[in-house]
Amino acid sequence: MLQSDTKPIFLVDAMLGNIAKKLRLLGYDSEYSSDSKDDELILKAKNENRILLTKDEPLLKKAEKQAISVIHIKNDTELKQLVQIFKNFKLSKVVVSGNTARCTECNGELVTIEKDMVMDKVPKGVLEKIDNFWNCTNCYKIYWEGTHIERLQKFVDELNEKL
Repeated sequence: MLQSDTKPIFLVDAMLGNIAKKLRLLGYDSEYSSDSKDDELILKAKNENRILLTKDEPLLKKAEKQAISVIHIKNDTELKQLVQIFKNFKLSKVVVSGNTARCTECNGELVTIEKDMVMDKVPKGVLEKIDNFWNCTNCYKIYWEGTHIERLQKFVDELNEKL
């Protein structure tokens, strides 16, 4: 088990793609591959010291045999799945922040980018309403706090109530 002052890093199997995206939005390094074979996932988890998240029982058993840190996700809803993950690490609160979030597409780190650097890369309406932008250091996708942030914050509030 990881020490409490170490932020866990994850490897998410193909059955849990939405969980990978949520973990990334919450600032957790979460690798995801929809087409990796079990042995590839186990090797990656071992080599990168990642915690494997899976619903797949055969993969769970293979990982346990090789002493890979693994969490068997048993719940069906995203909320319950994240509660299971965070309770495993005794986390009592999670937050949404562009300053800690990771790219939902590639898991890259996000950095603040000046508004004048995104003028030709985001819709004009966004530029008129939004001042804060983030850029993925890997795939260069640009992020901002749009209307979706309210839905995400509501989800995080529900999550925190259950932790």
